[in-house]
Amino acid sequence: MKRALDSIVIGAGQSGPFLAERLARAGQRVALIERRGLGGTCVNDGCIPTNFEIVAANLLDGDSRKVSDRLPIYGLYIDPPLGRVGMTEAEARQSGRKVLVGKRPMTKVGRATERGETHGFIKVMVDADTKEILGAAILGIEGDEVVHSIADVMYARAPYTVISRAVHAHPTVSELVPTTLQSLQPLI
Repeated sequence: MKRALDSIVIGAGQSGPFLAERLARAGQRVALIERRGLGGTCVNDGCIPTNFEIVAANLLDGDSRKVSDRLPIYGLYIDPPLGRVGMTEAEARQSGRKVLVGKRPMTKVGRATERGETHGFIKVMVDADTKEILGAAILGIEGDEVVHSIADVMYARAPYTVISRAVHAHPTVSELVPTTLQSLQPLI
């Protein structure tokens, strides 16, 4: 007996199982076809790709999310690691905005000093008019992790004061972010 399918998900790698499940929950009859093993590294190891989330939101939730709405963010796993989000300093300069910048060396970070890993810096750029964070770079111990707290505030389009007035645990790398934001100066 042949059964008609509403959707066939072919070779979708890490997004395939999630997309097929969402389509099935939406009432569609779905087939999922993979050459070998369902998913891929992320699905089998636990992450959910953001491209899938955007596609699913558009197809199944009527949400008009776009890939271009995402902030550029990455971690460079060197020693010390680098975490970056949003605009670079060059992009901030070229944007035509009034930009404030805060910079602090890792020698001022309690966790870095405690572990003897004081190479690097924290730099955060803020729009002087909107008070929104434009970008950040954290080169130093745990910089690839700490950058996410800055990204969260950027996605919320909240003012930098949300972080600058926050109290963070000591000794951590995160605790220097508020201090960095409390020392903003015009970008020259």
